[in-house]
Amino acid sequence: MIKKTIVQALKPFQLASLTLTYFLGVGLVQYVRGMRSWSMVFEGFVFLLMVVISTELIVLSDRLKERNQWLEGMQERHIRQIRWIILFINAAFLTVATMLVVGWMMRGILWRGLSFLLIVVVVACIGCFLTQVVESARSLKLFLETIIYLILPPALAFFLQSSDLHPFLTMTMVCLVPSYVAYRLFIQIRQFGFDQKRGSQTIAVKIGWEKSMVFHNASILLTYLFFALIALIGFPWFLIWPVFLTLPIGLVEIWLMERTRRGKKPLWRVMQTAAALVFFFPIYLLGFAFWIR
Repeated sequence: MIKKTIVQALKPFQLASLTLTYFLGVGLVQYVRGMRSWSMVFEGFVFLLMVVISTELIVLSDRLKERNQWLEGMQERHIRQIRWIILFINAAFLTVATMLVVGWMMRGILWRGLSFLLIVVVVACIGCFLTQVVESARSLKLFLETIIYLILPPALAFFLQSSDLHPFLTMTMVCLVPSYVAYRLFIQIRQFGFDQKRGSQTIAVKIGWEKSMVFHNASILLTYLFFALIALIGFPWFLIWPVFLTLPIGLVEIWLMERTRRGKKPLWRVMQTAAALVFFFPIYLLGFAFWIR
């Protein structure tokens, strides 16, 4: 029971996003700069995991103050045990993260831009925690999630190996944001009734069921529009063209969402799979292109 509760803090989609986008950043720096140190790749990934998982565990600990968040059969003593376990795990994780940063400082790797990025990681994680405990800030959660799980991982992977920004990094991150937002909006749409009933101020609840669907579909189209635009302004076509092979999946997802909006029975599992593929496939295809070129 205790193990099951702690595992709830792990979010498979977000952790998969963090992992894939981090190694996308590694592939990009390998393509445009060349790899400086493989040990830095591992250290950066461990640092991100430690900080992000610690944040989610703190959120879980705070959420367990409410009895309606307890699993069936749980008692006060179980909650106390879980909180102590979370405390020890966080102490270990944050110690490891701190040791990595100190090691980077001693080796002269922690230049000004990288230091600022690490500060942004910490601030974004604190902000993500606050969105869980402050109901009025709940609508900011998607924005902060996008920063933590989509923008920061490839940026950290890149700047651990390079001290100057490359335009391909910015282009890649901008193109992936709409597809991440589309998936997270889908989850909010699927949970709309539950969130509305408990008064959770998610974006979908604030703007409404139908508008959320429209924004979801627009985000998918915007993904491919952005990829087309960066191809026009200098991103190599031989790297980016495989991404457009996923466009039919995006169009199917839009059709299924429109079908639901018009009152037909929603095919939630199919739609969720399609929305996830629209996000993950371009990351994989871009990363594969970076690595083999």
